[in-house]
Amino acid sequence: MNCSEVRESLLAAPRERSPAIVAHLATCSECAAFAAELERFEAKLHRALAVAVPPRAPPTLAALQAGGAPQNVIGIVSRRPRRMPVWIALAAGGAFAAVIVALLLSVYPRQALATALVGHVEGEPDSWSANAPVPDGALAYVMKQTGVRLAAGGPPVTYAQSCTFRGRSVPHLVVQTAAGPMTVMVLRYEHVWRAMTFDESGFHGIIVPAGSGAVAVLARGPGDAAVSEDVARQAARTIQFVD
Repeated sequence: MNCSEVRESLLAAPRERSPAIVAHLATCSECAAFAAELERFEAKLHRALAVAVPPRAPPTLAALQAGGAPQNVIGIVSRRPRRMPVWIALAAGGAFAAVIVALLLSVYPRQALATALVGHVEGEPDSWSANAPVPDGALAYVMKQTGVRLAAGGPPVTYAQSCTFRGRSVPHLVVQTAAGPMTVMVLRYEHVWRAMTFDESGFHGIIVPAGSGAVAVLARGPGDAAVSEDVARQAARTIQFVD
């Protein structure tokens, strides 16, 4: 298993470790650190959400008599102690629980998205070696297949394919920039609230909001983060999702 596969498996099931994952973690310090951080996060989340609701005993006969309640067994049985609503019990966890839940909802999906992008790009290594511009007709065909329209004026596109990513058909492009080739993936069905940078398995990249979806740009090696962001912002401005 490579780093992307291991991290995707850990994000999906943090406590499940197959022999292949265990073997990889034993030889990869980066993935081992990732797994350790994930374990700490899971432990904090478990403690934060394990909110104990204090038991409430039924009132005694003496207490009911003092309060003017009917003095009979039927009256006692009919008065059931009220249980604390679930939302109150969760709120009792305090601000720490809220922060942990927010992290779960934001960090996990975003990290999983970055890991999936790296894994997809690793699966198409030949895309980086293309250097001839894709014919306009072929590029238009790929974009039409994926429900995306691309305005003119962007960097030269040397690779264009309609790829299945997370169960959806998306454009996978490679563009030529001053910092070298960069992969651009138009993620019509993914949503991010703000720009997200990542550095994983020898790739660095950024994911930015684009209309109702997102655009991801990946480059190999350390690269120039500013150039990646410029390419991503330009792509976000020039794409349009169509039916």
